[in-house]
Amino acid sequence: MGRRLALRRRHRPTRNRHTRRRRRHRGSAAALQRTGRVHRVTRRLPKTDILTALQTVAEAAAHGDAEAALRGLDVHRLLCAHRRGPYGVAHWNTEIESWLPANQLTGLGHPLLITANDYDAGLYNGDTGVIINTPDGLRAAFTRGGETILIHPSRLSEAQPLYAMTVHRSQGSQFNRVSILLPPATSPLLTRELFYTAATRATTSLRIVGSEDAVRAAVTRPIARASGLRDSLAIPT
Repeated sequence: MGRRLALRRRHRPTRNRHTRRRRRHRGSAAALQRTGRVHRVTRRLPKTDILTALQTVAEAAAHGDAEAALRGLDVHRLLCAHRRGPYGVAHWNTEIESWLPANQLTGLGHPLLITANDYDAGLYNGDTGVIINTPDGLRAAFTRGGETILIHPSRLSEAQPLYAMTVHRSQGSQFNRVSILLPPATSPLLTRELFYTAATRATTSLRIVGSEDAVRAAVTRPIARASGLRDSLAIPT
């Protein structure tokens, strides 16, 4: 009997690390999708969703409908953990701009993020707006205290395109659909807490864009462990 058991152990098929990794990733992805909020886990950015949402904003802006254009900004939002680098906001703002027709780059429907307080204009760091058509020409529309305010674009000294946003800046905001662009699993910013913050920005659906390792890190790594990595990993944020 001892010999037969030994033979069985010797010939039992073993699972390699890649098989185990795929199974763990499928388990993580399936668990996320069972929450009912995750629409898809993928490696590709949802270009169609992004362009469709921006086209809706541009159409409302062309008709001078500030409220509809501002609402359209919240239909879809791309969130990034990093500000810089290939997985960062700066890179994806530039990339998404390259997808747009020329008239949307600085004109009608151009989405804006205020990056510093401007007390003269009544704008504050984190405010979002959009360029719309008015009888007086192009104006930047923002919401302030439930009212829409219009500002000449030349008065906007601290504004950047709003095609992507950091997870940190998104806190306190809600969007119909959210796409989260995960950095590599080795990023010290990729933690369970950051992922939770990003995921809870979505009211309708959530799309996770990242590798197998990144998805696994996003749902398992606590912030305490990540903070210990900051001193040993030189990764731009």
